[in-house]
Amino acid sequence: MKPKSPELKGPQNRRADYNLRYAQDLLVQARVLAHCFDESMALMRHSLLLGEEFGFREHVMHCLQEIAVAYYAQCEYDLSLQYWSYCLDVSLNLSNDEAYIQAQIGIGQIYFAHDDFAAALEHHLQAAESLPRINNHVLSSSLLINLGADYVQLLQYAEAISALQEGLLFAQKANHSQYIPEALGLIGQAQWGLGDRLSAEQTLQSALTLNRQINRLWGMASNLLALGRLHLVEKNTLLATTYLTEGLSKAMERNALHMVFQFEQLLAELAELRGNYPLALSHFKRFHFGKEAIKSQLSPHKLQAMKMQLEMESARLENADLRRQRASQHREIQRVERLASYDGLTGILNRRGLEEQGCELFQRQRINRQSLSVLMIDVDHFKRVNDGCGHPIGDKVLRQIAALLKSGCRQDDLVGRYGGEEFVVLLPNHEGVAAIEVGERLRGLVEAWIWSRIHPELKITISVGIASTLDDASLEALLNRSDQCLYQAKQQGRNRVVV
Repeated sequence: MKPKSPELKGPQNRRADYNLRYAQDLLVQARVLAHCFDESMALMRHSLLLGEEFGFREHVMHCLQEIAVAYYAQCEYDLSLQYWSYCLDVSLNLSNDEAYIQAQIGIGQIYFAHDDFAAALEHHLQAAESLPRINNHVLSSSLLINLGADYVQLLQYAEAISALQEGLLFAQKANHSQYIPEALGLIGQAQWGLGDRLSAEQTLQSALTLNRQINRLWGMASNLLALGRLHLVEKNTLLATTYLTEGLSKAMERNALHMVFQFEQLLAELAELRGNYPLALSHFKRFHFGKEAIKSQLSPHKLQAMKMQLEMESARLENADLRRQRASQHREIQRVERLASYDGLTGILNRRGLEEQGCELFQRQRINRQSLSVLMIDVDHFKRVNDGCGHPIGDKVLRQIAALLKSGCRQDDLVGRYGGEEFVVLLPNHEGVAAIEVGERLRGLVEAWIWSRIHPELKITISVGIASTLDDASLEALLNRSDQCLYQAKQQGRNRVVV
């Protein structure tokens, strides 16, 4: 019998595989560059755009998780909540229990950061209902530890220890070096809440030792905060000072702002206990202003509105048939909208989309007598890229520039590909110096990006022409003026901004 020849993939499948691998590679690069927030976020957004464009739903879900976590780490809670809610919707559509649990954990953590521990517990308990359907020790441990943290803050110490001990078992099975000390630290806090002071300090010291071994700044800061609070209550000012001073340093190094202000509060109490009232006032001011700054990230009415939205969404998607129907309709609407208004290569607005949405924005700004600036952007010497490196490399360059432009603009700004290597950015309520600053920021982002990641010989810059509304009768007139400024930028040597 003649052996079967290997199945060959058609051009369409090969193209889909290429696009998926490219999107996945962008996400990997973003993880590597996590310490450079702006650059990492640009890569993640680019990867998300590609996933949405080509219908890679699992990849979209992974991107949403990464972006939500990144915004949470920066204390951008409003944005983090938006991405977690989107992720929750996608997980329900895909019937993916692990992604659903992860999204509920993330949403609960945001409520926790705003001291709404009851709402945090509610989301974590909703996630726990799906726990029997997964076989993931790391995720199970994460959820149970978050539950334990909620219970500790709600002074339900017995429930906290029960959840945390179960979470500790999962962490030990997975040999997870971060979750083990995290669970121990919370168990120590619960033991102290139950009045077992000796066990509490021993457990917290064990957690601190493990966190020091893996150099986990967040864990060390959390343990030092608990130990500092314990000794402050006992009026042991020497040990309290030692723990709180070191803990504040670790929290600041980790940029854990929410924890920093807890240290400031305790250090204010400590200074007052020692009779140093000017120092106490200084610490208290930093605590007060910092706490208000964090809470302003997401107002209570926004949290409540999002909570109601998520509850309605979950209830509406409980029926499997309705869920599949909605997902299909949503994908079809997105597909039609993107085909009409979005650029297939870069995932941003195309010329048609720019003109439609830009004209609406132009008229709205004109009616409200508000300013509007247009940035006409051209990739310098792009023909050399295509001729010298090939069109596939040129495509990657255009995708990356689109991602950088998106990352350097606000959500209300319109960013699109005008044609070829030309891009347009519309900036509502910007003119003069403010528009120039945006233009220079975008120019700098492109120039500073490490283009050798795409090709070792690449060095990419852009030229920018800027025009702001005067007595322009139409968006077209404004675009023409910005195009004239772009021409001057190119005539003057490129890689510059001209107004």
